[in-house]
Amino acid sequence: MSGTIFFAHLSYPIMCRTDALANPMTKIRVDKPEAARRQVDTAIRMLFSAEDPVAIHTLAMAGFRILHDLASKRDASNMEKAINLMIKPGKEPAFWGAMNSFSNFLKHADRDPDEIHDSVDEEVNDVILFVASLYYQDLGHQLTPDMFVLVGWFAALHPEFINENAHPSFRATAEAAGHSIRTLPRREQLAFGLKLLPLVRNEVLAR
Repeated sequence: MSGTIFFAHLSYPIMCRTDALANPMTKIRVDKPEAARRQVDTAIRMLFSAEDPVAIHTLAMAGFRILHDLASKRDASNMEKAINLMIKPGKEPAFWGAMNSFSNFLKHADRDPDEIHDSVDEEVNDVILFVASLYYQDLGHQLTPDMFVLVGWFAALHPEFINENAHPSFRATAEAAGHSIRTLPRREQLAFGLKLLPLVRNEVLAR
């Protein structure tokens, strides 16, 4: 089964947000979720276009932090509960410190102007954007077309991350589709995601 067929089986509710791109304005009105959406969507497009991973990380973490902060203030956040269950009690500061260390390095130079990060895996951006997209959905918003593609692409590459309670057909399809792209070189995996972006957007516009 091809990776493209996999996306035909996904059932995430998605919405088309092409208005901001088609009608650029000199002034915009934006709230926190909208700011995070723009950052995450832009980072996803940059990721699939194989652009600078440092710039992608900066955008991805900016959007992630907004969505995480919003979710942390909600008692009913399923994502926040799921992440908290994965972290050992008392280890929360260390976990978030590690999560934020590289983005903090990219933002500040007042205390560590000569510091060098030499062990950064650019694929961490995949995980950040995946979790950020799920946070966005968990906050009551529909996945954008770009988030929809990213989530499906990530699930196909990493079926081990799919919740055991997910629909059996979704799990089976993700695992089968992943075989067609997991063996590809990284650049071809990204190109596959890039190819899917306009397909999903056009499908939304046709509805």
